[in-house]
Amino acid sequence: MDRFYTSPELADALVGLATPRRRALSIADFACGEGSLLLAAERRWPAASMIANDVSAASVASLRKSRPKWQAACSDFLNPRSVRSSSLRNHLAGVDLVLLNPPFSRRNRQTFEVAVGDEVLHASIAMAFVVNSIQFLRQDGAILAVLPDGCLVSKHDEPVWRALSKQFNVEVIRDNARSAFHGVRARTCLVRMTKVNTRVSAVEQVAAPFALTISRGRVQMHSRKLVPAKQGGPLVHTSNLLNGAVTNSGEHVLGSILTGPALLFPRVGLVTPGKLCPLEAGRRVTLSDCVLAVACESETDAETLRRMVLAAWPLFASAYRGTGAPYITVERALAVLSRIAMQGECAVAVDEAEVLA
Repeated sequence: MDRFYTSPELADALVGLATPRRRALSIADFACGEGSLLLAAERRWPAASMIANDVSAASVASLRKSRPKWQAACSDFLNPRSVRSSSLRNHLAGVDLVLLNPPFSRRNRQTFEVAVGDEVLHASIAMAFVVNSIQFLRQDGAILAVLPDGCLVSKHDEPVWRALSKQFNVEVIRDNARSAFHGVRARTCLVRMTKVNTRVSAVEQVAAPFALTISRGRVQMHSRKLVPAKQGGPLVHTSNLLNGAVTNSGEHVLGSILTGPALLFPRVGLVTPGKLCPLEAGRRVTLSDCVLAVACESETDAETLRRMVLAAWPLFASAYRGTGAPYITVERALAVLSRIAMQGECAVAVDEAEVLA
């Protein structure tokens, strides 16, 4: 299993997100490694009770020697039998705050069976650590975690997050620099999970999002076939979205034709305000598979939607996630643009057939 330990700076940032309600705290890290997260918690709450667990006997032995007051266990946290046979069983439903920087390498694509309420699901390794931590929380407990972006946006973990949303408020607080972990350039973020206030959640789950027509280009850049102008459409790739305008690539390719008005933006890569580009009415283009388009009734509607997105830029940009290159799916684009349009009292029509995975 890959090991990328948490730096003191990142540990302090994560611990700084805690808003505990108790004075006598019980704090746990179930993938503690060298103990960085618990050490940061100890600096903030010297009197707190620390519960450390790791699958590595060497790491646990080292912590027992350096931090004899901590309650240290050596178990495979993803193996229920191993957990039950360890001292962790004494802390079920007794932890105020769980701190996690779980393993997240998925080279072999292994998944783990987890239970969320009455549902039995399969999760990535990072997601499984999160779910298995829940049984240790007090009723008003919270989880603070360093998670890979892939865990937050992958299709595989989506059912787990959907199930968890019935119990928890999930906040993605900030993105971390790709250099946050020595030896790996993975995109990660800080996440806070707190129990849902059911009286509030019943009110918040109200209006359905506005419908949108969002289509994705089909032309793959590595296999595109150039043709004469009379035989194909003008290609638009992310590199042709510049300073709020759709520029001419000079290439014509075979593929579906999109006719403006529309609002174009990248599906993958670093998104900037200048990459949000209206397509003029009547202009015909063929999109690469790295470009998404929102069909609009008029050029005015396209420009209005663009201004709404720019006004809510942090919300829109936060929808681009991924452990590797940041990207947005059609579903996430649909959700975030619907939310922005709703806030701006602007509705746009949907074509369900164009909503792709």
